[in-house]
Amino acid sequence: MQQFLFGQQNAAATLAAPYSPLLPPDSAYPLFQPRTPDGALLVEAISPRAIDPYTEEYNLNLQRALGRDTLIEVGYVGSRSLHLAGSQMFNQAQLVSPAQPFNGATTNTAANAQQRAPFAGVNETSLINDTRYIADYNSLQMSATRRMRHGLEFLASYTWGKSLNETNGSNGAEFYELWLYTNDQNNPRQAYGLTDFDRSNRGVLSFIYSPPAMRRGSWAARQALRDWRFSGIMVAQSGTPLTIVDRNAGAVYGTYPFEHRAQLSGQPLATGGSMFSRVHSTYWNPAAFTSAPTAPFGGPGDTDFGNAGSGIARGPGQRDVDMAVERSFPVESSALRFRAEFFNLTNSTNFANPDRTVSDGSAFGTITSTANNPRVVQFALRYQF
Repeated sequence: MQQFLFGQQNAAATLAAPYSPLLPPDSAYPLFQPRTPDGALLVEAISPRAIDPYTEEYNLNLQRALGRDTLIEVGYVGSRSLHLAGSQMFNQAQLVSPAQPFNGATTNTAANAQQRAPFAGVNETSLINDTRYIADYNSLQMSATRRMRHGLEFLASYTWGKSLNETNGSNGAEFYELWLYTNDQNNPRQAYGLTDFDRSNRGVLSFIYSPPAMRRGSWAARQALRDWRFSGIMVAQSGTPLTIVDRNAGAVYGTYPFEHRAQLSGQPLATGGSMFSRVHSTYWNPAAFTSAPTAPFGGPGDTDFGNAGSGIARGPGQRDVDMAVERSFPVESSALRFRAEFFNLTNSTNFANPDRTVSDGSAFGTITSTANNPRVVQFALRYQF
């Protein structure tokens, strides 16, 4: 357990007596002296019912040969993970009403969240780590493989998949080893959605090509064009899902504000125009979101959770081409090998995800960085014997 006191809460503390109130002596055991009636006591616990996670995997694959050197594969690949680890803010304040009061509270305000918390004196952001969460993955996977023939070998693959869990879109892992889930902490299923690493579409092409030796032409041309080798890999994939959050939502619950999802307005989420225009304005339509709703029996500023789903938006996609050119120069029984490598051959820009926090104001939906390096070229020379 931890206790955070600062400012006026810690005004009575001194160097001689740093704890306010003072810790009880050992002789006071087992009597309990309440120390944090204002909810400054932060608890981080591990569930005694935690068990080992496990994953069930299943697949069906069909293969067909086209000639002697080409293989086509089409398959379904899926998995279900059970008892995954995650964190819950177990002391989330509950909603009350005049007909159903709690601890004397009949209204739901940000100021009386501690009064409505199930465990008095314990902070509403206190955590319990448990293994009761699930994740699912389903995908269609296709590939075409060509073995080396006439100097050419390649592998082309495409995956259309969907990965879902209950702890996506959370900021918790920036501070804790385990993810939290967003919105209602008493119902993890409402946070079930696309995982932060999901790629709905991903295509990869890799190849190696060694041109056959010239049998005709001048001696100089045949020597200049022999022993070359070209290889490369090309990747194109969808952007990652993003959960839109609003720090002004869910104020009446007392939990971390950066774990509360935003409120949809009903306007379209996407904006028109090219990727260039979206980068220089906003990636999303700001009018697609509005202020979080007022909580039942609460006043202005006493907001409820937003209704945006988990992973409802998707960041920019990525494209990348890497290539290598190699030439071998025979030297009696050994060889001298020259190699040139081109990373991001097309010098394409892949943009990072935009700001996903509605309460950031004008910064919401803007992209301020890239997710890849510019073209990089490197050379190598190796003597092989």
